[in-house]
Amino acid sequence: MLYGLNSIEYYIISNEPEKASDYLNRFSRLIRLILQNSKNNIVPLKDDLETLQLYIEIESVRFDHQFDYEIKIEEGIDTATVLIPPMLLQPYVENAIWHGLMQKQTPGGTIELKIRRQGAALICLLEDNGIGRAAAAALKSKSGSSKKSFGMKITSERLKALNHLADTRASVQIFDLTDEEGQASGTRVELVIPL
Repeated sequence: MLYGLNSIEYYIISNEPEKASDYLNRFSRLIRLILQNSKNNIVPLKDDLETLQLYIEIESVRFDHQFDYEIKIEEGIDTATVLIPPMLLQPYVENAIWHGLMQKQTPGGTIELKIRRQGAALICLLEDNGIGRAAAAALKSKSGSSKKSFGMKITSERLKALNHLADTRASVQIFDLTDEEGQASGTRVELVIPL
């Protein structure tokens, strides 16, 4: 969230008060939504998606619209009544943007989130066309950064706790995508949330 404040400061210093005001309004709304959702163990899917979409929009503005995104919900899913733990998808979206899309040397970054129902579970498929995990790890290694993904670790621990406490089988799998030549072409995250 500190990055959001840096962006607001940049717009102010650059004498772009309208952009600063718009960004500040979105940022404060995002903070309110996160605080509101974090008070509950489960929230309507609609609320979690609203928070996620606002986060993606803010990052898109911040990175000068270097990527596009699309959220597709399977017909028949009532996002107002389906309940899920909040903020499970956000760390994966953040990783897709920061480690996948922002490292791309070519334009045309995309993030696609598809949500469908399968039996008594919600299947969330998040796919990006970034540089892939191996290339991102190599860049991280070159920079000398040893910073771990705090959001990913917390989400993993939350899934384990959810499975233990509710006797469910929530799971996440991450796949490296490749093109026809076998070159990295992004990452897919498959999150299964029992309902």
